[in-house]
Formats: sequence, structure tokens, C-alpha cells
Amino acid sequence: MELYAGKSYLRASKDLQKALVGASTSLYERIQSYENQNIPFDNIYNDDKVKYDKHGRFYTYKAHKQNMQIRMLYAYIVMDGTAVIIIADFAVKKKNNKEYIKSFDSVNSIDPITIYNASTCVYSC
Repeated sequence: MELYAGKSYLRASKDLQKALVGASTSLYERIQSYENQNIPFDNIYNDDKVKYDKHGRFYTYKAHKQNMQIRMLYAYIVMDGTAVIIIADFAVKKKNNKEYIKSFDSVNSIDPITIYNASTCVYSC
């Protein structure tokens, strides 16, 4: 699994970066468990942990890592046989603040490959 992210990830604190990597790893493990049952990512339904919300071709993943409630906007693709998670945006949720949803909606018409090409690999396992 490779994790790609843009400049906002690089500007985030080290704790937040570590939490995002941890969340991505947990997400990938969950996706992989479906794939081991011959259920492709596109056919995963009714699992709010993997696909909490949909924004175009991106999904929201909710995670609790390092005492933070993280909302991660991601796309999952397979490139040359390697699973790739692309972080398009993220937010640390505080109380009932749902302002992050408006910024997540900004990618509704963007292709994940566009963001992939503009991102850097920040984690590989």
C-alpha cells in the first residue's frame, strides 16, 4: 500500500501526519479484508467505516487516532498492482463542527488521478 498526499499533509504537524498514516493503514486493512473475500472496493456498500460519505469519486473516512477525530477525504485506486490511497483533504473534527464538509465538496468534479499526479508518496508499506 502506498499513501499519496499533497502540500496540506506536508504542512501538518508531525502528530497529525502520524495520525493520518495510522488512519490510512487501518482503512487499507479494512479494504483488504473485503478484497480477501473477493469483494472489490467499488462493491463495498453499507460500511460507514470505509465509506462514510461520498464526494464525487472520493470518500470520507472517519478515524480516531492520537486523541483526534480525523475526517479524511480519500480515493482508493490500484496502480500497476499496488494499492494506493490518495488523501485529497483532511480535517480534525472538534465538537459538532461540520465545516469540513464544504471543503470536501470542492473535489466533487475532480478525478483522483489528477490529485495523484500532483501528490507525493508519503508512506509505503
